[in-house]
Amino acid sequence: MLALPAFCETSAKLSDRPLRVATKVIAPFVLPDTDPPAGFSIDLWAEVARRINVQYQWLVVSTVPELLQAVRAGDADVAVAAISITPEREELLDFSFPYFDSGLQIMVGAAHQGAILASLRSFPWLALGELFGFGSVLIFVMANVLMVIERRHANPNFRKPYWRAVGEGIWGIMLIFSTGEHGDRDTPRVWKRIAVAAMWFLGVLLIAQMTATVTAIQTVERLESSIRDINDLPGKKIASVAGTVAGDELTQRGLPFVPARDLGDAVRMLSHGDVVAVVYDSPTLQYLAATQASGAVQVVGPIFRPQKYGIAVAEGSALRKPINEALLKIYDDGTYDRLRAKWFSNRK
Repeated sequence: MLALPAFCETSAKLSDRPLRVATKVIAPFVLPDTDPPAGFSIDLWAEVARRINVQYQWLVVSTVPELLQAVRAGDADVAVAAISITPEREELLDFSFPYFDSGLQIMVGAAHQGAILASLRSFPWLALGELFGFGSVLIFVMANVLMVIERRHANPNFRKPYWRAVGEGIWGIMLIFSTGEHGDRDTPRVWKRIAVAAMWFLGVLLIAQMTATVTAIQTVERLESSIRDINDLPGKKIASVAGTVAGDELTQRGLPFVPARDLGDAVRMLSHGDVVAVVYDSPTLQYLAATQASGAVQVVGPIFRPQKYGIAVAEGSALRKPINEALLKIYDDGTYDRLRAKWFSNRK
């Protein structure tokens, strides 16, 4: 009974001004492109704030280090997102009771989709499209060069309106590419022979580039298919976000990684073939694979480096006790289960 007046007094003091609550995007805890912020952690904080009777305003930052520094520097009273409680962070900040069990997992390109579907999804359409566009322009230019050469030597097949003559030129270029020869094999004209040889050489380069592009993608797929857990990562090119538990864990294991600005940047690297795996928080990877990646990626292997998420406040903050009391009540009356079901159960 003696604790009740103290709690009420603390709540009254806290409600003198709106609390500044720092957060960052990390779906589904904090969704992107929402104003005001939305997500599991956002709903949980709203329930905590209602129960401790405080108003608040959001401070959105971009990275986890910025999130923690905002509380340390006094720019924010509270930080809420998907903040892992670690010994290093506990030395600098105070945390609430844990409200979510998490861990790290690995994302790779999707596999086991059926041979035809997997081939279509993994085929380097963008790279080949760019190569096809460049090749089409090159063939068109060479067809015009061939047309000019043949017209100068009165070839009757090229004495036609422009587009029909260019069509003959394109056909001639395709014959050069495929056979290495031009139809006029007995021509004594040196410049024409040089032009045909140059066109054949360019065609070989174009086909070689296309072959290299497809081979590179297939190599990446073989590397991805060999990744099943953290022990398969040595020697692989992987991405993660610096300043996070995932990045710290990879560094501690001696696994170099490509630092991404955020998870979206890391997934773009994966989809473009720049890396073969992404290491990050399991709930976020699972959510992304289930809702936003259109089957192009999958999460593999068991969860490693277990961690717990909490609400961060400054060291010695009077907020910690009422926040913890509110969390216990949220667990006890079923509110937590309802919020979790809203954001996770229908996405499994």
